[in-house]
Amino acid sequence: MELIERDYALQRLHDAVGRADQGTGLTVLVSGEAGIGKTALVRRLVRDRAVEGDRVLWGSCEALFSPRPLGPIYDMAHAFDAEVQGMLGVDGSRARLFSAVLADLQQSCRTTLLVLEDLHWADTATLDLVKYLARRIHPLRAMLLLTYRDDEIGDRHPLQLVFGDLPADAAMRIPLLPLSEEGVARMARESGCAVDGIFATTAGNPFFVTEVLRAEGVPASVRDAVLARAARQIPSVRALLDLVAIVPARIDIATVDAVLAPMAEDISAALASGLITLTDGWYAYRHELARIAMEQALAAPQAAMLHAQMLAHLEAQNEDTPAPSQHAVPFARLVHHAAGAGDATAVLTYAPAAAEEAISHGSHCEAAKLYGVALAHAWNLSPREQAELLGRRSYQCYLTDQADEAMTATLRALAIWRELGDLTQEGHTLRWLSRLRWFAGLNGEAEAYADQAVALLEQLSEDRELAWALSNRSQLYMLAGKTAEAVAWGTRATELAKRIGDTEVLCHAMNNVGTAMLGTGDPEGRALLEASLAVALEHNYGEHVARAYANLTSTEVTTRDYVRAAKSIDEARAYFAERDLDSWANYVLAWKARMDFEQGRWDDAARLASQLIIRDAVAPVTRIPAMAVLARIRLRRGDSGADAMLDEASELASSTGEFQRLAPVAIARAEAAWLQGSTRLTDAWVRQTYTMAEGLGERRELGELAFWCWKLGEEQGTYRAVDDPYAMQCDGEWQRAADAWATLDCPYMRAIALWDGDEAHKLEALAIFEALGACATVKLCRGELRQAGVRGVTRGPRASTAANPAGLTARERHVMSLLVKGLSNADIAQQIVRSEKTVEHHISAILRKLDVSSRGEAVAAAGRIGLTDQG
Repeated sequence: MELIERDYALQRLHDAVGRADQGTGLTVLVSGEAGIGKTALVRRLVRDRAVEGDRVLWGSCEALFSPRPLGPIYDMAHAFDAEVQGMLGVDGSRARLFSAVLADLQQSCRTTLLVLEDLHWADTATLDLVKYLARRIHPLRAMLLLTYRDDEIGDRHPLQLVFGDLPADAAMRIPLLPLSEEGVARMARESGCAVDGIFATTAGNPFFVTEVLRAEGVPASVRDAVLARAARQIPSVRALLDLVAIVPARIDIATVDAVLAPMAEDISAALASGLITLTDGWYAYRHELARIAMEQALAAPQAAMLHAQMLAHLEAQNEDTPAPSQHAVPFARLVHHAAGAGDATAVLTYAPAAAEEAISHGSHCEAAKLYGVALAHAWNLSPREQAELLGRRSYQCYLTDQADEAMTATLRALAIWRELGDLTQEGHTLRWLSRLRWFAGLNGEAEAYADQAVALLEQLSEDRELAWALSNRSQLYMLAGKTAEAVAWGTRATELAKRIGDTEVLCHAMNNVGTAMLGTGDPEGRALLEASLAVALEHNYGEHVARAYANLTSTEVTTRDYVRAAKSIDEARAYFAERDLDSWANYVLAWKARMDFEQGRWDDAARLASQLIIRDAVAPVTRIPAMAVLARIRLRRGDSGADAMLDEASELASSTGEFQRLAPVAIARAEAAWLQGSTRLTDAWVRQTYTMAEGLGERRELGELAFWCWKLGEEQGTYRAVDDPYAMQCDGEWQRAADAWATLDCPYMRAIALWDGDEAHKLEALAIFEALGACATVKLCRGELRQAGVRGVTRGPRASTAANPAGLTARERHVMSLLVKGLSNADIAQQIVRSEKTVEHHISAILRKLDVSSRGEAVAAAGRIGLTDQG
């Protein structure tokens, strides 16, 4: 079949394979709505390349309640060597499996096309494999070809994290757009059909067009076209179509024969209908949209009966296969059919087992979904069993930044434990609520729940739950910057954990105490924190490993120990890359953005911060520092949107009440006042935060906050630290401060210190500001120089020419402004006097730089980071 209006996309694919042929591998993302022709395009590429002898590995993701971990790799398992096949289905071998897949690609003597379809349905383990391969594919003779529906992924979709991790120099995006009216007319003419009404009905979607052209007359919808074709079949043929419809993706011949035993003539008629295909021993609908239309049209009793038949067959098949084995029926598929059959007993048997399997692969998102499915069928469970299930779901939601869902599950569990009168579990749940409220930025509620947990559990025996409650209290004090209290409560938790022999609580408490001590400069704190990390790694305490990395990173960045911070960030990202710990991965990325910002890598910092800010699901504890970084870059560059961002960050930080959240925002607000030419501190919000800092003696952030308050005319205050460049400058030692900043590789602050020197040093500072693109700072400093009578000082570049957070070119910003207005590609082409293909190229670049997948998402993301104000 000829592809219509896909020449440019196909050529880009051929170009990508050509690069792979030469040993320069890359990742290609083909995106578009359902039915837009992604699969047809990839099949055409594979057909074109057949003569070259390329090796093709093809796997698809399935629309199950929760997809099977690494499902697409099972699809292509036969093509891998024995080492890879032997690792599939084995718990805990994911890191070795990833390495083995990579080694297989490296050792192939042919160019490999690794195709993963429908990535919007992918499980987390598959997405982690994509990230792993994408970062390592550049030197290989391989192309990682990914397809996904861009209209089915929002800010919270895990696929967004994958996009953020793709190396820009080894990734290509190919968005597919609907056919033009002329393209639809061409398809109609080639089919011998009238053109009237088809474009209006289909909006240019190729699959929809095909279905309409196959129908007798123009149907009201594509669903009607599919169902009309099915309705023309006799009951025995319709039975086959219905069975295939309840199985996402595909179903093998042996299963169909066992469940339905269709006659040969019925199979022939079903294939002749054009609705399903039979390829390599598998039945499948020609398109998933057709399958969904058929599935949704099934009467509920009939669908339940078919699911029950499938479930019975798969259960029998599983009993005959020793587990674990790659040949066993996946738990996720059993859950799908058990839920479809309305078999609550089966759901409660398989969903928790599937969740545990997902957890063993690091797929916490899938585990959370599966526990949710189990809870939806839990009406026959005892209250205690329901509460335990709610607790498991809450923890998985917490790990994956699903704060609202975690809170809802925990509150339901608390009500059950109270009704049962189980004080130990009530105390446990109160402690967990404290943790969840802290993550949501509601520190007052977190403190209250923590106090309730301790008060309740202290009345009971000295057990694990009390040790956890004590350590949680230590953690909250540590996070609030109250070192003495954190150490005291942490010591109690440590002693109790040692008495009862609980390694996990001991690991947690050591982390709290170590972080609190390290924040004050006590070297014993680092030893404790690193010991906690070692214990967590040894015992595979995933969350505690993440906490250790997060606390090491945040402390190292705030104390400007950048060499260690970079090492901790690299180790953390490697650890997170193999696990589904989104909340912690985002948190560490926020600190990387701050480090990049402080060391002058503003484009990198702005890109990272923007990616975090545009995701609605990111927790406030991560969102606040990211917003502070991006606001300060905008302030220094003179870009719009900084004030609104600071207002939102201030509101979020105020709700936490924690100094470590308040300080970055207060510092940004103080610098904003200085950049506006203010010489007095009039911001009460900043003053209150400064007063809190002095009261806490919080060394990590106090120096910078004190410095900017000093720039606004305040006395230096009680803070003194001989090794702090901020304090050096406040004491008049600007040269010493500048040298210290140069050693730390912090160009902006070095220039700020040099600005306090003589005319030659001021001009040196001005050159640094200009090189950084700090247009607002340049404007302020040039004004001071002119006022001082220094000659030859120009006004410098306009702020509008400064680089923007997304790194868009002037042409791309213009195209972005036209996208915001809702113009089509043709309209944009007329406006900028370029071809539509050129416009498509610009839009692809915009999508890549904004880390989004569709025009609508681009408009939304641009609005959030202030690009819609630029034209």
